[in-house]
Amino acid sequence: MLESDLKFEHDDREKSQSQFTQVKQDKSRRIRRRNNVLSAKSRFLVCGQPAVPLNAKVKTTSGDNGIMEAKYECDPGYELFGPSTIKCDPRRGWERELPFCGTNVAFRKPVNQSSYTRQGPAVYANDGKPGNQNPDGQECSETQKETSPWWKVDLITPQAVRVVRITTRGCCGHQPIQDLEIRVGNSSVDLQRNPLCAWYPGTVDEGITKTFTCARALVGQYVAIQLVGVEGSLSLCEVEVFTNEEFSVEKCTAPNLSPETVVGTFSRTCYEFHVTRGENFEKAQQICQSHGGDLIHNFRDIANDYILSELERRKGELKTQLVWIGAQKEPGITSRTWKWVTGDLVLRPAWGKDQPNNYNGEQNCVVLDGGRNWLWNDVGCNLDYLHFICQHAPLYCGSPDSLQNTTVIGKNYTVGSKITYTCPKDHALIGEEIRTCTSEGVWSGRAPTCKYIDCGPLQPIRDGLIKISGTVTTYGVTAKYVCNTNFTLIGNETRTCGLEGWSGETPQCLIDYCPEPPSISGGKVVITGKRSGSTAMYECQTGYVLSGDPIITCGLGGEWTGKPPSCRYVDCGAPPRPDHGTAMLLNDSTTVGAMVKYQCEDDYWLVGPSDMSCTKEGKWSGEAPICELITCDTPHVPPGSYVVGYDYNIHSTIEYHCDPGHILRGAPILECLETGEWSGDAPFCEFIDCGLLPPVPFATHKYVQNTTFIGSEVVFTCAATHKLSGVTKRTCLESGLWSDLPPKCEEIRCPEPTLAPHSILSVTGNDRMYGRTLIRTAESGPSTAQTYKVGALAKYRCERGYKIVGEPLITCEDNGLWSGDIPECIYVECGNPPSIERGKLTLATNATYYGAAALYECNSNFKLHGVSRRLCSEDGTWSHETPSCQEITCDEPEVSEMVLVDSGTRSVGSEAKFSCMRGRYLVGNDTRICQKSGQWTGKSPICKPVDCGLPLPIENGRVIVVNESTIYGGSAEYHCLPNFNRIGQFLRKCLEDGKWSGEEPRCEVAANEAQESSGLGTGIAIGATIIVVLLIIIGLIFLHRNKARPVKNTENVQAAETKEDRNASVMSYATLDGRGRPELANPATFNTFHRPSHSRNRNINNNLRATENIYDQIPNEQYYDAPYEMRTNDEVYEPEPSGNMITINGISVR
Repeated sequence: MLESDLKFEHDDREKSQSQFTQVKQDKSRRIRRRNNVLSAKSRFLVCGQPAVPLNAKVKTTSGDNGIMEAKYECDPGYELFGPSTIKCDPRRGWERELPFCGTNVAFRKPVNQSSYTRQGPAVYANDGKPGNQNPDGQECSETQKETSPWWKVDLITPQAVRVVRITTRGCCGHQPIQDLEIRVGNSSVDLQRNPLCAWYPGTVDEGITKTFTCARALVGQYVAIQLVGVEGSLSLCEVEVFTNEEFSVEKCTAPNLSPETVVGTFSRTCYEFHVTRGENFEKAQQICQSHGGDLIHNFRDIANDYILSELERRKGELKTQLVWIGAQKEPGITSRTWKWVTGDLVLRPAWGKDQPNNYNGEQNCVVLDGGRNWLWNDVGCNLDYLHFICQHAPLYCGSPDSLQNTTVIGKNYTVGSKITYTCPKDHALIGEEIRTCTSEGVWSGRAPTCKYIDCGPLQPIRDGLIKISGTVTTYGVTAKYVCNTNFTLIGNETRTCGLEGWSGETPQCLIDYCPEPPSISGGKVVITGKRSGSTAMYECQTGYVLSGDPIITCGLGGEWTGKPPSCRYVDCGAPPRPDHGTAMLLNDSTTVGAMVKYQCEDDYWLVGPSDMSCTKEGKWSGEAPICELITCDTPHVPPGSYVVGYDYNIHSTIEYHCDPGHILRGAPILECLETGEWSGDAPFCEFIDCGLLPPVPFATHKYVQNTTFIGSEVVFTCAATHKLSGVTKRTCLESGLWSDLPPKCEEIRCPEPTLAPHSILSVTGNDRMYGRTLIRTAESGPSTAQTYKVGALAKYRCERGYKIVGEPLITCEDNGLWSGDIPECIYVECGNPPSIERGKLTLATNATYYGAAALYECNSNFKLHGVSRRLCSEDGTWSHETPSCQEITCDEPEVSEMVLVDSGTRSVGSEAKFSCMRGRYLVGNDTRICQKSGQWTGKSPICKPVDCGLPLPIENGRVIVVNESTIYGGSAEYHCLPNFNRIGQFLRKCLEDGKWSGEEPRCEVAANEAQESSGLGTGIAIGATIIVVLLIIIGLIFLHRNKARPVKNTENVQAAETKEDRNASVMSYATLDGRGRPELANPATFNTFHRPSHSRNRNINNNLRATENIYDQIPNEQYYDAPYEMRTNDEVYEPEPSGNMITINGISVR
């Protein structure tokens, strides 16, 4: 380095150091001045632009130190909740929370409550009429007195609820509201599952309106009010639910809208209910379009619920129950595609029953039918008195919301318009700068925020200084870096204060002067200068190769970047020589840069580079080439061809051949040339196809090779009824046509068949007479011009009186002749047939020759035995045996049990008489008449037993029906209580007339006690007798080992009035028990009055079983219990029957 250069560098460094010190002092003064300013501001804070809630406007009041007060006002249709005015606090900024602008979404929505009262239905609480303003006629909801009563409203769709306002009842001493809970959520069943909006543990005063604000916005479809744990009733005059996410009706009101039109909003859609006027479909659609919309369309689910609830609520006000909707179809009876007025297909129509019916093919529009529960109905589009509903998007979005310190630029809030947000100086905008009013009536995105940004002081740089665009280091300020003389800036020249602080990294100032570059052996160096950025380029001498980077650069800091290259000597040696070729050096040298050129012998070509050079690595560039024998590419083989050849080398030949059905077009032989190409283009094979032949009538043709191309053959055969005329075989020619003319099949016909004497000929299957049967007789004569097809059938029959001899059927065969021989007709006579007695004979044709019929019939009351028709057979005799006439009689009539019949002679007209056995009566006709058909008239009668019914009970006694039988022959016994005597007979019988015999007895009190004492002696005698009998019985017990023996009573109970009564009383006995009491063998013996069963009724008809007792199965009703039940001696009561009595084993039996 020169001495002057070193001195210059020293002076520059001293100057840079002095400038750096001055910059640091200036910066310190600026920092102190800024801190003083910030200290003064901290004593009094200046408030920026206040935040503005959605659907609200703000008016600010400014003072000496900026904005001091902000006053809020809501858009039309919205109500302000919270402070309407906020002030700027000098130390804390804006005071209080932001107000809230909301609209009531509970108005006229579906409601419910825990119980119903007639004077306070749930709908009174959201009808828009605060009832407490009119105490005399309040319309407030009210539940019954119950535990934890509740009221809830269905908002139809989830809403972000912020405020709930309740108006209470103002008079009449109703129970006040206390311990109130307000919950918002999506559960309509379990109200306690929904989040809690507000809780009021105290008592709400009567006749006031109280507002409850949720701690945060709660999203839910149901809002419920409940008195938790309170026993009483819940009465609400008005409940209002406010949200700021639903827009008010003012956003939907068109400028030209009639004041009578009812406007509603739901789910960010506007609805116009034109319920005071009527128009046809087209006019209604035009009115809706003039307001920017259409007739209601694409409504379903919750939107459908909203529309139907609004119509149902106004149902009583509508002049007609039909309301237009925006659905229609193309005119025509066959059209079934319904579309909305927007052009979309109607996917889920809600048709009413039997709809759509397209009456008269003119019902192409749709209405909501109130008479069908607001389901769809198709009607004619020209009805001009129907109400309609319009649907359109909101007209504007309302006032946008903004956060603190942000300013909104733009006053146009219509749909499609845009607004811009800006921030004050030193603040950064975070979020979307531009928002758009969407078709749903809301602003896109969210309101951005403005953040105060201070990036702080910058770090100073060595050998340079910093220039700042402002007095502070807040958002948007830029800093520019400048280096001292002979120094260059490395890094960002400019940095900006942004959201994340200063942009980029701190740059550097570096010196930019370099000394002479180093030299190399075998080469030289050329420089462009010595300042920063200058270059030094190295070059090698001939035969030398440069190793390394040929260029180095003067970098900041006074040094050359990189390492200098070097030059080295290079020799590639003799180049390789290919077979069948030569290698020639162009400059007679093999050092770096030398060139070699290659050539091949005849019939060979060079594969690889034709020349190579010696590279700096001491190698020849690329791979050495080779000389290969010239060959042609694989020849092209067209479709339908193949190639025959030995190889594809130079001077070789190939030959093309075609597949069957093809003809070669072009040269068949090609040669491989020295250019490596074939001597010509490949030929092609043309496919020759003669196609399928048309069918020949009555013939079949078969393709011999199953092909139709050139050389193929086809042979012809005719049907069995035809013969071939022409060639039998045709061949496909090169011209694509079949050889010869197509053959023909001529039909084979038979002549008129021979007509035998006295015969009749009929021919069927003759196609020329359209299938009719041709009949030939001797009178008609033969027809020589008539012929018949193969298969025609000729049938011979003979004239009357003649029989056919031979085969009557002949067939036209495929040789043109009729099969078989002609049959003959021979005359046959049978003579007169024999007549019959009690009948007559009739000749059907007054003839007796072959085929004649003889008819037989009988006189009245006689029937024919044998055939009624006989024919004259071909052997001259009459068929079958001669019939006879027999008299008609009826079979013995069938009768049921107990029925007697006298059938008489059983001839036609005779009478059969029916009767019953004794004790039964006849049901049905007592006579039947024998008819000519051999059947009796009517049905046989039946006999039923006479039943006297149960006898009437008697006072102070009981009646026992023996064996429970009240039919003819049954018995009834009459018994009196102790101290009562029977007046009248003991036993009554059921008679044939269905009545009980005799008079009904009665029981009267005994005359006096003397009569009882007079019978004392008799009682003693009877008692002694009983004791003796008991002793005898005890002896028998030990002798017979308690073996029971049945004893049958053969005496009549009352002198046996008839033989049928002799077996009426049957009783079985057993031994006594250990206490001297009789033990019954059958426990049912002394049961009383059980209802008779069917089996016992059958036993009554067949006499009683010998083992049954006359007192078995006695019914219990109306009688005292078991007179024969075994009791103690003091309690025994045994009636004394009058009449004959016997004693068996100590027991009295009648």
